[in-house]
Amino acid sequence: MSSVTTVDPKVETASAEGRILADPAATLAASEPGRRGLPFAARFQSILIVVMFAGFVLIAQGFSKTLYQIGLPLLVLAAFLQIAFGNIPSAANFAASMKLLLLTWVIVVAVFVLGILLAPFLIDL
Repeated sequence: MSSVTTVDPKVETASAEGRILADPAATLAASEPGRRGLPFAARFQSILIVVMFAGFVLIAQGFSKTLYQIGLPLLVLAAFLQIAFGNIPSAANFAASMKLLLLTWVIVVAVFVLGILLAPFLIDL
């Protein structure tokens, strides 16, 4: 019978039954050497939620047109980014997040371009 040991005692425990993760969030933080806390995608999703809330507040206030004009594009941009980052795994690092963000934007642009190009043909039907 072989003995079971931990690879990283900070994030797992070991017993005769096998290795068990102590805290999955700690595993994500420990997976990137030198990094602590949330991975990039999870952190960015949290920031986007705060930015969208700020955009809503800027739009809802009724005393400054300038704040409204700042809040509306901020909310639109944050919403489009949230569409992409909502489909990116929270554990993704910066490079993986940017690749998936680019892929998402390519798909969105392709859908819009196809819609614009096909609209005249569909109208003629």
